[in-house]
Amino acid sequence: MKEVLYISNVEVPYRNEFFNQLALKCNLTVLYEKSKSAERDEKWTKSIERKYNVEYLDGVHVGGDNYFNLKILKYVLHKYDVIIIGCYNSLVQSMAILFMRVIGKKYIVNLDGEIFLHENSIKTTLKKFLLKGASHYLIAGDSAQKSLAQIIDNNKITSYPFSSLTRRDIDMNSELNNMKRDGILVVGQYYDYKGLDIAVEVAKEMPDVEWTFVGTGRKTERFCEEQQIKEYKNIKVILFLQKKELYEAYRKCRVLVLPSRQECWGLVVNEAASIGTPIVATWGSGAAVDYLSDSQYRCFLAKPDDTQDLKKKVEDCLKQKSDEYSDFLVRKSKMYTIEKCVEKYMSVIEE
Repeated sequence: MKEVLYISNVEVPYRNEFFNQLALKCNLTVLYEKSKSAERDEKWTKSIERKYNVEYLDGVHVGGDNYFNLKILKYVLHKYDVIIIGCYNSLVQSMAILFMRVIGKKYIVNLDGEIFLHENSIKTTLKKFLLKGASHYLIAGDSAQKSLAQIIDNNKITSYPFSSLTRRDIDMNSELNNMKRDGILVVGQYYDYKGLDIAVEVAKEMPDVEWTFVGTGRKTERFCEEQQIKEYKNIKVILFLQKKELYEAYRKCRVLVLPSRQECWGLVVNEAASIGTPIVATWGSGAAVDYLSDSQYRCFLAKPDDTQDLKKKVEDCLKQKSDEYSDFLVRKSKMYTIEKCVEKYMSVIEE
């Protein structure tokens, strides 16, 4: 089996099963830039089963989410058959990219969805510079592939159906799509790119509909204060839900709203769709665009940062009487599985 190094920024729960299944096909080492993150609870890492090798760089914190560590060069020089860059624009991985270019070493870049290169800024120029030069690109979703193909030879790009769910997960979840639903659900942490403030404005204009915001994270208190949540009886905020509780929330709500300004993917789309929960999202969500843009349900994609457009899409979705949209989402979710992701990865790794 091939020796594969996957470089990532920080360990996250939804990647573990993907890495486990990929490790059945290759000798996989996952190198994380850091062992801890202030934005994530690491308790889960003590109990999970890993079938792959794990190593941590750590190093000197230089601001934000960036660390500096020259040890990355040692890993790059090691005789791995394949090196995959998982976060091309982090400081450490940018260093690795530039070094591999200098020594002429091939590498693959992974992108978790839409890359948003339409802005004319120094940041976008730097993104384009760092992106170019890989031997191949793995990108989540067909829609994102079309965007990347504007600056990269399409023959070097392979899209994959990004998911945190296995086929078995989806089969089990789809059996839950059979109950009376009520209210609107919004799932996501309180970051500007998530657009939760837009969803709150819509909720304020729909006082007869209950809105529940879940997973607002460590910034929940700030979220409630800035958005004046206490003044509105139809808005409820839940700091965190365990996986089982979250899926119960998906099952009970009438609509999942994803108000993203710019989000590479958005795994809540995979999760909600697997239960058949109707989804209203924006063109700023890579997952929602991939799921809906080529279907009759593109009408449930709103313009990012547009309160009135999002409100109209939500109202239109609530008016639906049939289960056709739910059935479509369940069918669509079966096209996005961890197993299919691994197949696509291995087709590139084995080239």
